[in-house]
Amino acid sequence: MLIRRLQYWSNYTVVRWQLLLSALLIWLTWLFLKDKYGHDADADTWEAMANFFLVIRWTVFFLFTFSLITAFCSWIFFVIRKKRKKIGLQTQFGDSQTASGGAQAGKVPITILLTGVLRPFLGAIRARLIFSKMKMSSAILLDENVYPKKGFIRKAIRGTSETDLHDRGIYDVEEVQLQFCDMFRLVAIPFTIHLSQQLYTLPQEQTEKNVKAEPNTTEQQMQRIEIPKKVEGEFINYKDFESGDDVRRIVWKIYARNGQLVVRIPETKDPYASHLYFYASFYNGLNNSSEGIFENELLNCYKDKVRNIFEALQKNGYDVRIPYDQEVQKLSGMSDKKNELFHITAANWQKDQAPTKYVINSKAAFVCMSALTPANEVAQLLGNLNYNIPVVVVKLSDAIVSPFSFKFKNLFFIPEKTTTDSLRRPWLLSPLRSKLQKNERDIFRMLQQRGNGWMISATDRT
Repeated sequence: MLIRRLQYWSNYTVVRWQLLLSALLIWLTWLFLKDKYGHDADADTWEAMANFFLVIRWTVFFLFTFSLITAFCSWIFFVIRKKRKKIGLQTQFGDSQTASGGAQAGKVPITILLTGVLRPFLGAIRARLIFSKMKMSSAILLDENVYPKKGFIRKAIRGTSETDLHDRGIYDVEEVQLQFCDMFRLVAIPFTIHLSQQLYTLPQEQTEKNVKAEPNTTEQQMQRIEIPKKVEGEFINYKDFESGDDVRRIVWKIYARNGQLVVRIPETKDPYASHLYFYASFYNGLNNSSEGIFENELLNCYKDKVRNIFEALQKNGYDVRIPYDQEVQKLSGMSDKKNELFHITAANWQKDQAPTKYVINSKAAFVCMSALTPANEVAQLLGNLNYNIPVVVVKLSDAIVSPFSFKFKNLFFIPEKTTTDSLRRPWLLSPLRSKLQKNERDIFRMLQQRGNGWMISATDRT
């Protein structure tokens, strides 16, 4: 947190290190020349050199001054227009301009659009999004001019950059930091615009899986759905022609081929259909803490797996529903329409509702838990569930890769640095990792005895 604070307040430093370095180099150069030639017997040579250096010094000083004045004027112009409410600010996160749109966690594109602003002469304007807890996006250079459809006068400037948003969840934007930079990048005059906006990053997509599941037999033909499903229709089934059938439905091709009169069965839509209930538990009963750096990364990996299973279940052709084991924060601007994927994204580890209380045996069609669920809790749940209900437990002890892991391709290609690299060594000696490994061994033996259960690795991306 201290490092974040230092990074945050460093953006308010008007004088950049480039200005200090330039002044130091000019001063050292002057001292060097004075020491080497100032005591020379040939006074004319030193006088000519001193005059030449004087010209250079005043030229540089003029350029620096002009550069700083243009940046300051641009900043004053912005402040005045901001007070008059003539400055417009728009942010675009991923592929959506509203808080109801999410982007996949990782390198996320962020676009900022400013209207009514004057860019410094040959200078630039940079922007950063500041999230809660002083998390910052990467610097975004507003270097693109935006013109109206029919016009040649610039109406706005825009910039896009990718920033690393690793955690799957909700990000609260608190402010936008602007910096008015001169042409030499020696000065950056800051200005802060307070902004209340919420963005969220979705769990990462993985290679498609084939997950077979059937709705619970007690649930069939009991709940009405909004969109009736097609059951049998034209070009699928036929029946012999009977009196009262519509002659327009006679299949004349079949009659021409074998002389049999048949009619198509009209397509029907069943207003009742089976729902597939997917229970994904976020229960953490193995560790007292739920918000540590390790717990956050384990949650990220678990969300990826839950999303992967959820999307695989949807391919079975049923309406997949996820009963919630917790209330999640709702975003402003998001519709009240049910959004299971967002709920997976916004969920956190919880200790209030254990799987035995959460999962309803008469409804469950598929159950997913994490390895943070104690083995005795898993055993009790398996005893309550019908044998035909598939159960998956996500292994989390390998969610953070070991520092000793090695791949053959690393001999030829340097692996890309990730956010979790700094966690590898501490995780190797973490007491939580030892607890998880012991708990996973106990759960694995239970699942083997049950048969219709699996333990999957958190790092398996396929």
